[in-house]
This record gives sequence, C-alpha cells and structure tokens, in this order.
Amino acid sequence: MQQLPVKRYLFLFLSLLLLLAACGLAQMPPVPTLAGTAVLPPTATSTHLPPSPTSVPPTDTPMPTATPSQTPTSTATRVRATATQERPTAVPSETPTATRPSAVPAGRECPVEPPLKPEYAHGVLGEEAWPTPDPALSAAHFWLAKPLPGGGRFLVNDTFPYGSDGNGRYLLHNGVDSAEDKGTPVLAAGDGVVVYAGADAEAWFGWRCDWYGHLVVIEHNFTWLDQPVYSLYGHVLGITVETGQRVSRGQQVAEIGVGGAATHPHLHFEVRVGENQFGATRNPMLWLDPGTTRGVLAGRLVDENGRPWQGVTVTLVDGRGEEVQFMNSWTYLDDPDHLINPDEGYAENFVFPDLLPGSYVVYTKVQDVEYRQPVEVTVGQLSFVEIVTQAPAAQ
Repeated sequence: MQQLPVKRYLFLFLSLLLLLAACGLAQMPPVPTLAGTAVLPPTATSTHLPPSPTSVPPTDTPMPTATPSQTPTSTATRVRATATQERPTAVPSETPTATRPSAVPAGRECPVEPPLKPEYAHGVLGEEAWPTPDPALSAAHFWLAKPLPGGGRFLVNDTFPYGSDGNGRYLLHNGVDSAEDKGTPVLAAGDGVVVYAGADAEAWFGWRCDWYGHLVVIEHNFTWLDQPVYSLYGHVLGITVETGQRVSRGQQVAEIGVGGAATHPHLHFEVRVGENQFGATRNPMLWLDPGTTRGVLAGRLVDENGRPWQGVTVTLVDGRGEEVQFMNSWTYLDDPDHLINPDEGYAENFVFPDLLPGSYVVYTKVQDVEYRQPVEVTVGQLSFVEIVTQAPAAQ
C-alpha cells in the first residue's frame, strides 16, 4: 500500500478539525453583532447632532446654515438690530423666533406703495372755512422745553416752517427742523414714556417708511383737551432710551444724526395731539417754552368768509433797531388728507417763533392789496394777530 505524504496527512487532519468546529458553532445561539450592542444614548453622539434649544448661540452670532430648524441667519441679524435700537434686554437669546417681539409696532406696517406727493396750491383760498379762535383756550400752553442743550433760541429753518413745502421743493412739513452738529445731544421736551425708539425702515411713522431713519416718540404725562400729547424726534442716532422707558424733561434720549429723508444732520421735531399719527401734528413752536428772553407770534390770514389763504408769504417787519429787518413765513398749505392742523385755541395759519420783545408790523399782499398790522411781542408770551381780506369777486 502506498503511503501518503506527511503534508497530505496534516492537511486532512486540519480540514477535519475545521469541519467539526463549524458544526458546533451552527448549534450555538447567534452572538449579537457589535451594532446590536452599541445603541448609545443621545448624549454620546451629541457632537454629531444639531445644537439643542438650550445651546442656541446669542443672536449676534450667525446660526449654522446646516441647522435650518434653528433661528435662520437673516432673522438673527434682524433681531440683533432691534436689540441695538430698542434694546429689549428681557428677551433671552434662546427664546424661539416665533415669540420674539416684532420690530414693527402693530398698525405700523409699511404700505405696499408709498404715498404720492399731493399738488399744493399756493396763493389760493381754502374751499372751507378755517376754524375760529376759542377765547376759552387763548392762554398759551408752552408746556414743552426746547429739545436741544442751552435753552436759548431754537434755530428753526425759517425757509421750511411747519405747514410749508419749502417753496415747492419738498413734501408738506409736519414739524420744524433745527440744524446742529452731528452728535449734539437731543433732550426730552417733557416728562413721559417712550412709546417708540428705533429705526423706521420697516415701520410707518411719516410720509413713508424710512422717512426719519431713526426716531424717538414720547407720550407726555399731560393731556390737551383730554387728548394725549406726543413729541417726536426724527433723524437721530445714538439713541439712549428704549421703548417703554420713563424719561424726564431735559434727559438725553438721542443725538443729532442723519438718515431717512434727511441729507444733512439736523433734528426734525414734531408735536402730535390725540394720536401718534402723521396727520395729528400741531405747530411745535406753539408748545415750546420761548424762555425768558423771547416771545412767539401766531396769526391768521383769512378772507371775510373765514376761508384761509394758503401758501401766502407773510412778512414780519422788525423796526426796533437802526436798520429795518424782515422775516418771512408762509401760511399753512392744505392737501387732500388735511395733514396740517391749527391749534384749537388760536386757529392760526402762520407762526413766527423765538422773537425778541418789542413792536413789529405784520405785512402781506393778497390780490394786489397790501395789509399791515402792528403787533407787540412780550417775553415768554404768545401774541396774536389776525388779518381779514376781502373775498375775491369771482368766488
């Protein structure tokens, strides 16, 4: 019998052992795989998951684009701007976006189309009679302080007074402007509560959104004829107050700035009566205390039927010194929405503010007829003058 080589015997022996081992393993219960035993708790893999709500970064840190379930980057940027301008510090950064307060107050949403400039008629009579003065309300209500430091003359832009369009160059002016250096402190004109402080790019406070750039609105502690009174400070920067904050007369609320419709640094100042709306303004110079060195003159230019002359030049002749000086103003313009309002007591349609005391003459020329009316200005007081013209023959 031929003998098998040793190597072949060794190979057969190892094959038999492997066969027996395989049969034995087939009869044993299956061993769990590694995947079956490695079901780790979520905390063990948190570095591979989106951050939990408690780990949302502050709103000034852009959110990762890979976590759309969290606050999007654009929303975080908007909220940051709101926090800078209105500083709602009570809102924690982890508050869900849906519950964050909106930067736009209710009812202030921007219109789809901005309002168009109306056509203003100069040198014409109003279609309806103007309100008449109320003797019971004839006392001056200089209840607000000048909103700039120093307490002296409020340097109003004489070429663009309340109720004018700057000789056809601008939209109807619902306030007064005072040009000052950028950064000059802007002061609260009276005690009250800030009802808005921030940008108006997405909030409708003026002719259109982004009309003021940034603004502060204060509702004052007093009322006029049981109506709330507001003061508005437009084109400001460096706002130092926030919505809901109580402020005191003379407290700094912002700085002179530029923005919105402004092309150079100045303060746009308004007084609103009854509601915080663009069409509820009054002439601010009838509310600002002229101080201990100056007075204010309010006047009416109407025809014999009580209709107001609109956009007519009125000249104040100052003959107190050696040289005669002249100051011009214009009677209030009107528009389809009647955005310009006279005072309930004076029913004026022109004003000369911040006048040194003494004797003046009010001059105007209507339909080739000249009118002159002397008037005396007293320190700290409001003087009043009325000029009544004949009605045009054709009307």
